[in-house]
Amino acid sequence: MEYTEFSAYPITGGALTTWAPTALQGAWRPDDRELSFDHEAHLADEGDGSWIGAVMRVPMPYDEGAVRRTLRAWTARHEVLRTTVRAAEDGGWHRETCRPEDVDVTVLDRAALDRDGVLDRLLDTFARVRPTAWPHVLFATVRPDGATDSEGFHLAFGADHSVMDAYSQLLWFDEMVVLYRRALAGDTDRELAQVDVGSHVDFAAFDRRLGQLVTEHDAAVEVWSRFLDRATADRTATDPSPGPAFPRYPDPVLAARADTAAAHQQSFSVPVLDAADTAQLNGWARSLGTGLQSVALAGLARAVQRQTGADELDLVLPMHTRHEPRYAGAVGWYVGLSPLHLDLADDASLTDLVRRTHHAVNAVKHLATRPFARIGQLLEVEDVPRFVVSYVDVRHVPGAGSWHSWQARTLRSAAPDADEVYFWIIRDEDGINVSARCPAGERAAARMEQLMADYQQVLAQAAGRARGTTGLERGDDARVPA
Repeated sequence: MEYTEFSAYPITGGALTTWAPTALQGAWRPDDRELSFDHEAHLADEGDGSWIGAVMRVPMPYDEGAVRRTLRAWTARHEVLRTTVRAAEDGGWHRETCRPEDVDVTVLDRAALDRDGVLDRLLDTFARVRPTAWPHVLFATVRPDGATDSEGFHLAFGADHSVMDAYSQLLWFDEMVVLYRRALAGDTDRELAQVDVGSHVDFAAFDRRLGQLVTEHDAAVEVWSRFLDRATADRTATDPSPGPAFPRYPDPVLAARADTAAAHQQSFSVPVLDAADTAQLNGWARSLGTGLQSVALAGLARAVQRQTGADELDLVLPMHTRHEPRYAGAVGWYVGLSPLHLDLADDASLTDLVRRTHHAVNAVKHLATRPFARIGQLLEVEDVPRFVVSYVDVRHVPGAGSWHSWQARTLRSAAPDADEVYFWIIRDEDGINVSARCPAGERAAARMEQLMADYQQVLAQAAGRARGTTGLERGDDARVPA
């Protein structure tokens, strides 16, 4: 599974239809459940054209009525998709929500376009989603030119981050296929809308109460303060911004503060290890008393060290917060942040570095349950994460075994930024894939390509050694991606 921009997806030309959720007049009702701190911060930092989404090939004949009922059912099933916010007189926000039976999905536009026209129209459509204006998700279908019913059609969506995380993107594929098949079979709208999952609106209210308990004396605040202090002390005269700062990638070519903030970042996606080598690497990790996440992070740290000579590494590690079973299949934003500090000194072997990484992650992963937006308030942090590494194991997500045949891909909009560096390390049934984005420019591209090659070499060498030192063991426990 790759996490890339839409331009990298083999979308076809054809009959394009765009869709939007609608609500009955008078359907919106005041909802006293509070927003999470993260949602509130997201509203304050609203950016133009920022969205996340997914695209797939639905392997069934196109039926416009069944498509509408499928999209309507998905919107009705997940409360977060039928809730929104209104600005309050005091400068804050009030939530409003409508009932499942009060929502529908209608056609926005139709057009017959070639491949470039379809892509441009989809990007324009999805760029309309905003955290401050409902609907917070839009849809599109494309019936390829000359395709037969057996070849199916493409279905895509773009959503604002306030209603969705990466795991929600992944859950969407199987839920769409199941709902569409049921819609074609004649299930009623009421039957399609029934689902036994929790509501992110309830989770947000709980997360708000939890965040309100965090004070400046909380241990999480202390850990974050030390983490940010190191980054603030390392800032150079070229970045005189006031206040605490997040760490940046330790390579001035990839993380220089340049006057290019408006330029769209460039994206990379590389298959790092196949399934057999990944299984060998996982067995070696288990023999060390760790897991593949520790190996994946340690391997990246070693590649960064090769490139930069760094003897320590600070990064932000997203972690899921779906700890209650009722939220396992729910759409919503269930992600926290942990501050990860890795010691790369003393010429540590990769084995030692894996163990250090394992202990470092265990020491901070619980901090993801404390809303960073609240901690940021207490520490007066106005900066945003600059160097982020996410590890996810997606093999156990419903429908994962069919993603290849569905041509399923998770998507993100282009990001304009001068110095952010993001990595998504993804384990799926094919092995390990890495997606990344970094600042634009030929020098930055060359540095990123070399880093990817070094990372692949580090893990491949470790897998090769593992073949002679450890047998295969059972795979990782299921992980929920952030």
